[in-house]
Amino acid sequence: MDIEEYNSYSRKRTNEFMNLRAEGASLPTFHIEEERVEKPWQKMFYQNKKKRSLLEPTKPVPSIGLLLILGAYLTLGYLTQLIEDDMPKVVNELDIQTDDTDTFSEEAAKKFLHEILGGAPRVAGTEFHYEKTQDLKTLLDSIAEQANLPVKTDWQFVSGDYWIKFNIAYVNCYQNLSNIVAILEGESGFKPNGETGTSLLVNCHHDSVPFAIGASDNGVFCAVMLETLSKLSRRKKKLKHNVVFLFNGAEENPLQGSHGFLQHPWFKGVTNVINLDAAGMNGKPAVFQVTDPRLMSAYQRVVPRPNAQSFGEFLFRSGLIPSDTDFRIWRDFGDIHGIDIAFTKWGTVYHTRNDRPELIKDGVVQNAGNLLLGLVKTLADTEELETKVPPSQVVYYDFLNLFVISYGATVSQQVDAAVAVFALITVVYYLSLVGFRRSSLINLLSSIGGRVLSAVVGIAVVVFVVLVLAATTPQLRYLSRPWLVVPLYWIPYLMISMLTSIIYDSNTKCGLNRSLRTLQAMSSTRLLLGLSLLILSFVSGLASLRYILTVPLFLMSIGSLVSITAVRYFRLTGWQHLALECALSLPSVMFYMSMALRLDAIMVPTAGRTPANYPDYIVGGLNLLLAFLVSITVSGIELLFSRKRLWLPMGLVAASCVVLMYVPVTIYEDDGVVTQRHSWFHSEIITYDMKMTVVNRTTGVLVTRQDAHTLKDVKAALVDRNVVVNYTSDLTADCRDHVFCNLPMYRPRHDALFLYTEPPARFEPEPSLNATRSCAGDVCTLSCIMIGTAHNTLTFHPQPGVELVAWSLAAPVKASQHHQDRPIYLITHSVATYSQPLPPYHFTLTLKVNETHQAGAILEVSHHAHLISHPQLFTEGYRSLLAAMPSHAHIASTISIRSNYLF
Repeated sequence: MDIEEYNSYSRKRTNEFMNLRAEGASLPTFHIEEERVEKPWQKMFYQNKKKRSLLEPTKPVPSIGLLLILGAYLTLGYLTQLIEDDMPKVVNELDIQTDDTDTFSEEAAKKFLHEILGGAPRVAGTEFHYEKTQDLKTLLDSIAEQANLPVKTDWQFVSGDYWIKFNIAYVNCYQNLSNIVAILEGESGFKPNGETGTSLLVNCHHDSVPFAIGASDNGVFCAVMLETLSKLSRRKKKLKHNVVFLFNGAEENPLQGSHGFLQHPWFKGVTNVINLDAAGMNGKPAVFQVTDPRLMSAYQRVVPRPNAQSFGEFLFRSGLIPSDTDFRIWRDFGDIHGIDIAFTKWGTVYHTRNDRPELIKDGVVQNAGNLLLGLVKTLADTEELETKVPPSQVVYYDFLNLFVISYGATVSQQVDAAVAVFALITVVYYLSLVGFRRSSLINLLSSIGGRVLSAVVGIAVVVFVVLVLAATTPQLRYLSRPWLVVPLYWIPYLMISMLTSIIYDSNTKCGLNRSLRTLQAMSSTRLLLGLSLLILSFVSGLASLRYILTVPLFLMSIGSLVSITAVRYFRLTGWQHLALECALSLPSVMFYMSMALRLDAIMVPTAGRTPANYPDYIVGGLNLLLAFLVSITVSGIELLFSRKRLWLPMGLVAASCVVLMYVPVTIYEDDGVVTQRHSWFHSEIITYDMKMTVVNRTTGVLVTRQDAHTLKDVKAALVDRNVVVNYTSDLTADCRDHVFCNLPMYRPRHDALFLYTEPPARFEPEPSLNATRSCAGDVCTLSCIMIGTAHNTLTFHPQPGVELVAWSLAAPVKASQHHQDRPIYLITHSVATYSQPLPPYHFTLTLKVNETHQAGAILEVSHHAHLISHPQLFTEGYRSLLAAMPSHAHIASTISIRSNYLF
């Protein structure tokens, strides 16, 4: 003990004795044993088994040890990443016995994957999509021929429409959509009327977005489904329920294929669904939506490497993840409930040219196959799935891919409240160590103030850092190096909050040694968390999120019982106490680190495809929250360190972070997997008057803002390549005067770039929209015929005083949004299976029109005809623009004609 420590100890002992005297307590001394006058709690507080005072100073850990602890926790994060990435051994076909129907083979599934992909995008409505659909049907027929159990296959063709609300609500209309379906007959079989008995539905989609092969989204799961069907069809005994394997052909349109299957007779007997999709590549597929607890129960029993966190449901439903899956159709339109599973890692390859099979790591398909084969086999043999149940909320979470815990929302409230009370009990246990007296409570309240102040200062400093970095450095630098979020956001928070805590503690006179002050700080944290969780347990809407506090708080509370008892009965040095607390924190820290790795794997790539000016605000805020959560699991251990030379480790860490903050980093990779997403529309915009005379024609390329750098990078690339083209980036007037800014898309943004160029190639046949008007009284009917492409958008904007009251679609007449105080009605339309020539689309509109207005125009109509995957039709001028872009640019190009009509 140095002289400073000794003097501090002496002052604190004196203060403690004065407090005890003021409270009428007997005072122990250094020299005299006072067992005869001490109360039991005083004996416990002042003496351990060796009769050594618990108020004796604890030898501190040298401040340089902070670097060792930081390094240890960074290493722990790396080990957690290894656990997250761990995959099973690949099983080859030769490793499996001929009659083995329980072992999945990655090798066999990859053969199916090769047949599904075909090496090119499979965009619904294109010729190649149709060819690969035929190949998929042939694969299923081949499996059926070799099966021991009855397997039937079908190629469904269907048309329909429905109202759906994304960021903009619209009617999703499809013609001639095709799905490939197989059914493995179980004991439930078929009813006399041809409908199926009870069935489990397993769904993937085999189409892809333009300019992406879609190896992971969603080729892997389709291949896994084929191998699963192949294995189960060779069983000798039927499963209790039928299993329907749906390979839907138009998920990316979006969600049209699943809606079309609702009309299939095999859907009638479906009681539950396993929906499979992808928002990335590699890693373990994650469960992120569950509406039937029975499927979650089966999942946790049979899946060997579970990956399930119910916070995903919050992210999805809140819109923080800007996408959706077919699960929405099953739930909202089919009244079918179950489980939604998707790949979520490597989100930077999602919907880009890098979603290709050679980037799929060994073991990924094996792991997905083990999951699906075991889950389907178990569910299809589960008696209770004979009946459908209403949807219910399920809270679920795994621990390091080892096991899953799940329970309902009602149980969640009870569990959370119980854990909160348990945490408060551990605070009482701490008070039993230092004594139930007024000074102990005052010290505890003071410690609570220190915890709050440390967090507030840490948050404030990191917010300042985020603002400074956003203003002085390029956005999205973590896209190619996700680990940068640690020195950018995590370490600044941890260092500042720890420094604040140490300074606050040094100015607080509580008369306790380092070990007791550490226990006091940890008790303060549990007290705050316990009270917060107790309050939140009464907020039903947070059931799927509360476990984020419940699990670590439970683990921290158990650990506190150990550490308080150890300090009570054993004399610990600072190093010993630090080692004990670090060991006890491992489960809760790794739980949060696992969660952080998964959240960043989703949200960091998502930030790379958001048009926000400052996506770093999103990523910085998320990682600040994650750093705060991790820090609370070890809140207080900083008090075990000496304040001497504290500037040295703090300075070294701060300098390292600043260097990493300002070291130039390549955001995108020319040869890697991180691309810059672009969405370009080579367009012609034509406006007709009521006599079908062209009154305005504009041609050019619309470049939409996909991330914070898109527009300025396009301008810079054109300058670098000496490409001279006129452009405008001010679309304010167009957006004010025209529906959807008079642009060839229905989600335009003011921050876009329009390059004035030659027109796109002509379509065959020419897009057109003709309407015949007939009126009777104040009701007018427009009979319309649209000749378009495989993908079209229609917008209807009634004139003032005109009301659209009915149409020939099945979907209800609802406005998608309003423009100039008048409703806009939006229909997206597709011919989802290739045919030549494309069939015309007939529809009627019924409008209520005052007779005095019937002589003029009553409706503005825009027809947007899109060729979304036709690079062979690019003009030479357009190709030169594409060639001017850097190689890291992934450009999804659409050839589009927008025609504006007055009827």
